[in-house]
Amino acid sequence: MKDLKDRRMQILFSIINSYILEGEPVGSKSLADDYSFDVSPATIRNDMSSLEKKGLLKKAHSSSGRLPSDKGYRFFVDHLLENGLLDQKNDPKNLRQILDKRYHNATDIVDSATKILATITNLTAVSITYKNQIKSIANIELLRVNDYALILIVVYDNGLVVNDLIYLKYEIDDQSLSQVNHILRSELVGSSIYDIGKKIISIEEKLNLNYKYLLDIIQTKMENESSKDSDKEIKIEGLGNIFNFKEFDDIVKAKEFINLFENPDIITDFLTDKNDQSLVITIGEENKIDQLKENTIITSYFKVDENTIGKIGIVGLTRIRYKEVIESIKLVSDLLNE
Repeated sequence: MKDLKDRRMQILFSIINSYILEGEPVGSKSLADDYSFDVSPATIRNDMSSLEKKGLLKKAHSSSGRLPSDKGYRFFVDHLLENGLLDQKNDPKNLRQILDKRYHNATDIVDSATKILATITNLTAVSITYKNQIKSIANIELLRVNDYALILIVVYDNGLVVNDLIYLKYEIDDQSLSQVNHILRSELVGSSIYDIGKKIISIEEKLNLNYKYLLDIIQTKMENESSKDSDKEIKIEGLGNIFNFKEFDDIVKAKEFINLFENPDIITDFLTDKNDQSLVITIGEENKIDQLKENTIITSYFKVDENTIGKIGIVGLTRIRYKEVIESIKLVSDLLNE
């Protein structure tokens, strides 16, 4: 497609830009009126016909105008990427502060980044975060809620923090709680998750039998958490932004799109391989999932810290502002990678 003549390329890109903005098929007369091609509408019509034969444009059902095909959008996006036509966005100071790793944990940072991306693109933003498999216990503590309830807080080596409510069969006074916490920390902090069972037996020998029920609960909760291959979190923001597109005035179409995000497996699938560190853009028919054949998905890899990686991006119709959206995704993912 590199042999595309300059004027035809300009006509293609003009039709793409017009269709992205208006969502209406573009005719030769409107092109001649809105853009300076210095050729007649008849010549423009011939060029549009040639672009259609190449599969870059398609005819609208309801008019004589043309609209971009998935292949046309792909040509446009590849041209942007290959010719360095994306701008390096200057991140606002407040955006950098919101995503500052010195003041926020990894989960909160990714949540904020997803909200920011939905706001600055006016699209539906998605992220999936993976935390590395748990290997050891970094900290553990029991906090009193009342005489018969405690909160168990466990911090794992991958940065995951888990808290669970535990109900007691008996009261535990402050001195006893302090003793239990001291023994839990001395026996479990730094220990491998595979040694939890043996460690709990050792702790039981140091405490009286009244604590067996409590220790059994702690062991069960920790083993359940550590048995997961990874902690995966999906975040979706800006679903309501679909109503910025008149296509979603059709309530059935809107509901179908919204229902997609109720299936975690579909979201995981279209966010691609978590280890693929490239910018991934799939347009229309390129998407493997049938329900997404009319959508564009753009995702970028991020690594917040040694234990937290993932993908962040957008899902929208194929007529999105590709240049601005790609620039925004690159900005947000670059900040997450700092």
